[in-house]
Amino acid sequence: MSRRATARLLLAACVSLMLAYASGQNDYYPHGDGLRWTYDSGVTQHMRGPHDVDGTSVMVLTHYLEGMPISEDYLVYGPDGVRSLGTAAGGQVLRYDPPLLVYPAPPLEIGATWRSTTDLGAFTITLDAEVVALRGIQTPVGRFNALQVRQRTLTSTGASTLLDLFFVPGIGVVRFVTQDGTVFDLIEHTR
Repeated sequence: MSRRATARLLLAACVSLMLAYASGQNDYYPHGDGLRWTYDSGVTQHMRGPHDVDGTSVMVLTHYLEGMPISEDYLVYGPDGVRSLGTAAGGQVLRYDPPLLVYPAPPLEIGATWRSTTDLGAFTITLDAEVVALRGIQTPVGRFNALQVRQRTLTSTGASTLLDLFFVPGIGVVRFVTQDGTVFDLIEHTR
């Protein structure tokens, strides 16, 4: 790629990020009632709320696999970023104490890192994340300049997962790449 093409790409990405940020922090990490993201893995995520959970206003992100609900995340959106109060799956609710920081205050920048640990009694979960790059990617719903967020989840029992999330401000995650290299792309987004 020529220097001129690279400069145009970086300028377009910066303008896109500035516009997303200027449109309001509430839109940077999208969380409106009724939002849906569907991926080619058969997973659909549906945002509902706000709802009251133990006196806290949360947005509930329900994950469906082939139309069947499999889990829910209880998320709080604020000026300090996005925090998860817990998750529910298989009839079991796990409350995070303290809540896990999913994303820091916007805007995300290349090189940004964050770490959050929560205690679940029998074990702890630590979420480590870093914005490693800005990548141009093509998905079935369009071409995006996405922030590549490398997320590692560790437990005190020794379990570890690595996931690359390709995040676009104002839209959300448009691609997931698992640690074995499997790619899951966004195929439908409803606002």
